[in-house]
Amino acid sequence: MMKVAKLLGNGKVEIVASDRPSSDDQTVLIKVKATGLCGSELHSIKGSPVEREGFYNGGHEVVGVIETAPAGSNFEPGMRVGARVVQGCGDCHFCLQGYETACKARKIYGQNGHAEYFRLGIRGIQLLPEDVEWPAGVLLSGDGLGVPVRAARRLGDTSGQKVVVLGLGPVGLSSVVVQVSRGAEVMGTDLIDYRTKFAEALGAARGVNSTKEDVKEAVLEWTEGRGADIVILAVGHSAAFLQAIELVRQQGTLYQVGELSELTFNPSETFLRKEITIKGSWYYTSEDWKEMLALHERGLRYDKLITHVFPFEKAQEAVDTFASGESGKVILTYE
Repeated sequence: MMKVAKLLGNGKVEIVASDRPSSDDQTVLIKVKATGLCGSELHSIKGSPVEREGFYNGGHEVVGVIETAPAGSNFEPGMRVGARVVQGCGDCHFCLQGYETACKARKIYGQNGHAEYFRLGIRGIQLLPEDVEWPAGVLLSGDGLGVPVRAARRLGDTSGQKVVVLGLGPVGLSSVVVQVSRGAEVMGTDLIDYRTKFAEALGAARGVNSTKEDVKEAVLEWTEGRGADIVILAVGHSAAFLQAIELVRQQGTLYQVGELSELTFNPSETFLRKEITIKGSWYYTSEDWKEMLALHERGLRYDKLITHVFPFEKAQEAVDTFASGESGKVILTYE
């Protein structure tokens, strides 16, 4: 048996007992050392309770030590690892390009991650450098850094460009850090003062609280009337998407990393008259992991994104802090 944090909805979490997962010839069992709360879990935290047999949370930012590994594999007990939970078949056209998120046979190992043990497919095992502490390892090997790095790779050279980040949750704040490291001038916008001030502390040229200032006016003033070269949309609201279209300049780029399932907009005004480019990504890949490691080796202080670390037993306090919006990255640690 093991302990698991069960997200009950309505802001409540409970630590319950569950069967320990077992590994096979395609998976390893990880003894968890730290996990991260992700914005994608907020619907499970804040929403109405949803009972799903055997599924207690979607925790997917996991680091720890391999407990068991398949015989004859390249992995063995005791290795310090992080988890890339979206994995491909390894043989298709996309997987051979290091683009596993497009694999038609992909698997997602994103169940019951806030727990003492975690089952992970061997294609998503990422060896952590020895100098990385467990909380920082959650960011280094997870989508908290991975999604902004994938966006940066696809955007190319942004040095000297004006980049607006809409939404300053963990991925938005991480996007600020990554873009500043690449020489971009960054403005961060959000509804919460804590986050806009934190973005400035992380290197943003300016943070704008959209409940207190007109974001469009602020962007036009900042860009001498042109609009942003790039808008990174790190929030999943249709109104924010429409605002991003307004904020980006002629022939600029809108890059979406926030999940959004439905939207109505005017393609003629967007693509024909304004000639903007829209891109996006939802996770990261094995090719992005190489750049994530390179950023670590170059000394990128991604660990500054961590504002709160709680022991697993205080999961309710961690969830309360994260749901309040008065935080950066919130981490749970396990003995």
